[in-house]
Amino acid sequence: MTQKYKFFINNKLLFLVENPINVDEFMENPTEFIVKPFELDDLQNYIEVILGDKNGSNWILYGAEVEKNKLHFFEYFKVIRAAGGVVVNEQNEIMLIHRRGFWDLPKGKMEKDETLEETAVREVIEETGISGITLLSPIYYKGLDNKCTFHSYFEKEKWILKESYWYRMETNFDGQLIPQTEEDIEQVKWVNKMDLPQYYDNMYLSIIEVLKNY
Repeated sequence: MTQKYKFFINNKLLFLVENPINVDEFMENPTEFIVKPFELDDLQNYIEVILGDKNGSNWILYGAEVEKNKLHFFEYFKVIRAAGGVVVNEQNEIMLIHRRGFWDLPKGKMEKDETLEETAVREVIEETGISGITLLSPIYYKGLDNKCTFHSYFEKEKWILKESYWYRMETNFDGQLIPQTEEDIEQVKWVNKMDLPQYYDNMYLSIIEVLKNY
């Protein structure tokens, strides 16, 4: 089976694959991608361009040993593990949070001695004030080897690569939603599933990916 990992780096897509023709987005819009063989001697230069302010393209790095290439790619980042949830209430609405100008899903960093599932539930409770959560199953990504989303951000003079593991959750909570303001969350709201695309223009690509694979 052909391996394929999808990353959200500097607000663009990056794929690590064996063969570019296995990337659906590339086959649909090849002009939007820069395609390069995965070569260790060139990797630092590639990453500098990908992370640079002038990067306007999606990228595909291809090579036979995708798992090994992924580990080499990780060496250029501080990797942080996090977990969160797509929470659905009894009205079949999905919970969104608004943080730092974007619509998002509740998630947070994994603490010492926690499981991913424990992290996901704790963060949802802390960031939204709800209770009565039932954790159902992990969210995986059609056509990808990802078991999580990968996205980058810059913090304290370092590029961070966050691995976020997502879970389907249900709740019978019908009380007041309480945004965790110390985490810069300004609003928590329930949204009808059919209305979610209205929020995509003001949502991170990685979060859209989660919702589409929910």
